[in-house]
Amino acid sequence: MRNFSLRSIFAGFMLAGMVVHGAFAQDRALRIAVESRPPAYGNPYTQAMPSILHTLFPVFDALTQLGAAGEVLPNLADSYERIDDLTWRFALRSDVTFANGEAFNATSIKSNLDYLLSDAGQTTYAASLIPTVDRVEVESEFSLLVVTKTRDAILPRRMSTIAAVPPKAWENLGPTEFGLSPIGSGPYQITDWGESDGVLDYEAFEKSWRGPPGIARVEAIIQAEGVARSQALLSGQIDMAMNAAIDELDYLSASGFTVESVVTPVVGSLAFSNQDSESPFADVRVRQAFNYAIDRDAIAKFIYAGFVEPTGQGTTAGVYGHNPDVASYPYDVERARNLMADAGYGDGLQLRARVTPGPPVLSILYQKVAQDLAAIGVKLDIQFAQGPSWLQMWFSGDWKDADLISSAWSNTTFMDAARGFEAYSCLRPNPFFCEPSLVESIELVAGEFDESIRLAMLQDLSMKMHDLAPVLYLFPTTNNLVYSSDVTGLEFIGIRAQLDRMHFVEQ
Repeated sequence: MRNFSLRSIFAGFMLAGMVVHGAFAQDRALRIAVESRPPAYGNPYTQAMPSILHTLFPVFDALTQLGAAGEVLPNLADSYERIDDLTWRFALRSDVTFANGEAFNATSIKSNLDYLLSDAGQTTYAASLIPTVDRVEVESEFSLLVVTKTRDAILPRRMSTIAAVPPKAWENLGPTEFGLSPIGSGPYQITDWGESDGVLDYEAFEKSWRGPPGIARVEAIIQAEGVARSQALLSGQIDMAMNAAIDELDYLSASGFTVESVVTPVVGSLAFSNQDSESPFADVRVRQAFNYAIDRDAIAKFIYAGFVEPTGQGTTAGVYGHNPDVASYPYDVERARNLMADAGYGDGLQLRARVTPGPPVLSILYQKVAQDLAAIGVKLDIQFAQGPSWLQMWFSGDWKDADLISSAWSNTTFMDAARGFEAYSCLRPNPFFCEPSLVESIELVAGEFDESIRLAMLQDLSMKMHDLAPVLYLFPTTNNLVYSSDVTGLEFIGIRAQLDRMHFVEQ
């Protein structure tokens, strides 16, 4: 029997006095309120997994994983080495089995990668993450060779994004059916997607190479409203909530809950386009003026409650290539006005921004940005663009009636600055911002294997991107997990929460 459903979040059924003992503790599920169900269900190749607690994290493993400082760590591969400019060897673990009993080895990983390199696989999101891979060879049962088309310094990082799936199940079920019944090698497997009651069920995979989880069952309750997630925590109906509202975190902490707030390597911004020579944003002085006009210290203090700090680059600490010498643009209204006047816009501008919906804090942030820009004569009309509309603008480069669009400068995928630079450059398909002088540097960094040289190149690009101001730099994003004193043992690898390390506290 389930402990609760979505209805109980609003019903006020109190469970706070529940005591954990013996067999009851073993039978009890870890109850987590999450924001949504993944749109592609359990197909790991058709979706990004940017949060600290994605639904599929407990199910799948990849060859490598990324640490808190962006370092490449072992996972399904014990180690890796570069054989020559185009060839990498991955030494695989020999103690891994998929949850359906299929063997994990070099042949199974080759099957996964061969699918992504096929015509059908090339249409997936995952395939876009390994564009340099040419072919895969089985060297021995637990040794795999990956051959690239060009020099690729971040190939081991790319392998952290490709989930291992049992090839026979993938072939027999097909991508759609596999998504409904996903199978991985991770510590939990999904047994029910909660389509009838909004509760996803996970059961422990006791033979996972990671070892049996500390809690055998997990129930993930889908609840989009942050306030409802917090209420469920306070009433004892759940053990953990993802992404409580920032203005609730102090109260929850004072109420005895543990708050884990993680700054993610995603920098929110408003993107400029310099592709139209008649646009004011074709002039770097206007782009810089917008950045000087924003009172980021006030936003950090009063809107973000000190959980994040202003930034002047598209990376955060821990991302390979982050430059600690790049400061945030200072709040300098007079300088901003002078730059606008020098660029010929001393009389001001009327502009349109289209932004994606998000938590309430984002709406307040955008209102503050519009207020600050008004002080330099800019009237900014901010309207929400729903997902499909924004995606069309982002990927096509055609912003229709918008002068600025919201942009997440994301480094989550590889924890490496190069991917972000490519997105804001002439190298991306349908570019919206293009500075030809940076193209050669961005191309060279992709094939530089010497880490010290590559780091210096990335940090130099970070400084140049700061000065060019392709975006109105705002703030890194944060995720949080809030949990009760009934549970303990939460650990992170990089920014990913490891639910299998958690256990109930005996009382």
